[in-house]
Amino acid sequence: MVFGKLVSGSEKNEQTRQVADIRSRVLEEECGLKIEEEPEAFCMYALAYEGDTPVATGGITFDGESYRIQEVAVLPEFRRKKYGDFIVRLLIDKAMLSGAQTIEADVLQGTEVLFQEVGFAEAGAWYEKEGRQWQPMQLQAGNIHKCCNCGQ
Repeated sequence: MVFGKLVSGSEKNEQTRQVADIRSRVLEEECGLKIEEEPEAFCMYALAYEGDTPVATGGITFDGESYRIQEVAVLPEFRRKKYGDFIVRLLIDKAMLSGAQTIEADVLQGTEVLFQEVGFAEAGAWYEKEGRQWQPMQLQAGNIHKCCNCGQ
């Protein structure tokens, strides 16, 4: 069974440890990105499970002006099973329920299709950070694709 939950970065419990473990394995070890050891206190994280196993995470922040999805990570052995899509949609849902009209994301090259499939569009030029290419993207509330497989 697949399920997901939202976890506050300010909590220090088993779920935030699971978020930290996935972030470390995927973002730091695999992608070579510099990340904070602990999840951000002012970030809400989505955590996806396959049975009892945590397999994916991602976060969303709100700075008083804009919502931003960040650090979407799926463990390698669970990729190509729509967990990234599931995480992004959980985060979008959280933002929309909080009144968001626009959500931003800086997307690592190679993962932009995941964001396009839910309705994100390019919002600026590619740039380099930590030796990797990133694409600024943005989602407008009216452009969310509801269907996981058909892009509608």
